Amino acid sequence: MIYLIRVTLLPAIILLSGCSSQPNISQQAELQPSVSKTTLHLQRISTLEDKDAVTITAGQLQPGDILLSSSTGVTSLGIRLFSMTGVSHASVYLGNGEVAEAVGDGVQIISLEDALTHSNSMVSLRKQKLTDLQAAKLRIFSQNNQGKKYNYKGIIIIAPYTLTRRVCDLPLFFGKGRSTCINTLATVQMGDAPETQTTFFCSQFVIEAFNFAGSPVTASNALWISPADLLHMREGDVSSFTPVQPLQYVGHLKKWNLYNAVFG
Repeated sequence: MIYLIRVTLLPAIILLSGCSSQPNISQQAELQPSVSKTTLHLQRISTLEDKDAVTITAGQLQPGDILLSSSTGVTSLGIRLFSMTGVSHASVYLGNGEVAEAVGDGVQIISLEDALTHSNSMVSLRKQKLTDLQAAKLRIFSQNNQGKKYNYKGIIIIAPYTLTRRVCDLPLFFGKGRSTCINTLATVQMGDAPETQTTFFCSQFVIEAFNFAGSPVTASNALWISPADLLHMREGDVSSFTPVQPLQYVGHLKKWNLYNAVFG
């Protein structure tokens, strides 16, 4: 009886979770050549790795590291609830203790110290094989666009898409099927980005910066990418948008805990 309940409820739980899935099929030839074993991999909601998170210092960052963070504000909480992840903001580390980001006040370059102060959690992911020249171009892009306005229109457009795209994240779709579903929905609902961007939201800015540097994170449209999508591009996760190369987990510069939230 218990077995039947588990078998019945498992598909429902997976469907209700709305998490992307990826089947991993391995042949068990040595036991039963005609039988294959399928393991269902779900997107990891937390910023933590499979084991405890690695705590790092600013000195361990490299120019070009992607910083994903969250805060205690209502907006951050809403974004995390919609995206079902632990991040709500994306920025780029430029080196020399500076971070480039797109926020409500527009594109700005701030100190890493200020970025950490405004966050209750921050994780670093690394685009591997980034050259010094490409890292320098990230700074050039950030300086050239400093002061550009925030892309409120893009946020308004992406909000309903955040909900409808969950259909593509169901276990009914995986691999190329999920990618096709997500890209088709994005094209229909949001269209393509203009060739020249004059406004940015946070994750869009990160994608455009790497495109300018000649080291794209993904071939997908920058307007379609959220901070959660960047998180799922890490190694060992199930990405919604295919990365050119999975991002390497570097570590946590700051980890949220209840004590810090109350007394910090």
